[in-house]
Formats: sequence, C-alpha cells, structure tokens
Amino acid sequence: MEKPIYQNWLKRVNYDMDTAEAMYTTKRYIYAVFMCQQALEKCFKALMAFKGIEIIPIHNLRRLAEMTSVADSINKADLKKMDFLSQYYLNARYKEDIDELSSQITVGLAKDFVDFSKEKVQWLTLKMKP
Repeated sequence: MEKPIYQNWLKRVNYDMDTAEAMYTTKRYIYAVFMCQQALEKCFKALMAFKGIEIIPIHNLRRLAEMTSVADSINKADLKKMDFLSQYYLNARYKEDIDELSSQITVGLAKDFVDFSKEKVQWLTLKMKP
C-alpha cells in the first residue's frame, strides 16, 4: 500500500529539521535558519495534501498558513517570525554577500528559530492525525 502524499512531505520535514539542527550545531547559522523555513514550508504543504488542497509552488509561510486555514490560530508574534523566515528564504538563496547575510543571524536568533520551527512543526503535525 502506498503512503499518503502528506506522509512523504512529513518525512522531508523531519529531514529538514534534522538538517537545521545539524547546521546550528556546526555554527552555520544562516543555513540553520534557511532549513527552518524549508521545514515549515513543507509542513504546511503536508497539511495541504492532508486536507486535499492543491499544492502550488509558493514559499511564503503566512500565505501557506492562510491557505491551510490555520493563520487565525497563530499569534501575531509567530506570524512575524514566519514572515522573517519567508523573507530570509529569498535572501539566503539569492544574496551574494555571505558575510553580510551571516552577520544578521546570531547564535541566539538561530536557536530561537530552530526551537520555534520545531514547535510549529509539532503543532501542524497534530493537525494531520486521521
């Protein structure tokens, strides 16, 4: 029997969170934060698959939260963190100056985003219990 699509997405979410933690441990903070965005994006897409919502190529976490009808359950501070991650995703992928990009992510900020992302992944995963 083939796994439901959302479970395949969740497998990738776990891999990305493990990678975020590995990048944090090795002090590659920009990549830790980048992988947090990736994990959350894929978790939202898992929820979309679970709910039967068409998955489209979008990376904005707030928009994904709206599409999955969970945005109203997320407090403003957490939505702002998602906005930062969404913006950071683009900067991390396309910004040429790695030193400038790295200077924006402190050890504390990276840790905060890893913890935040783990918490949100767990919260979203609970919404996919059949």
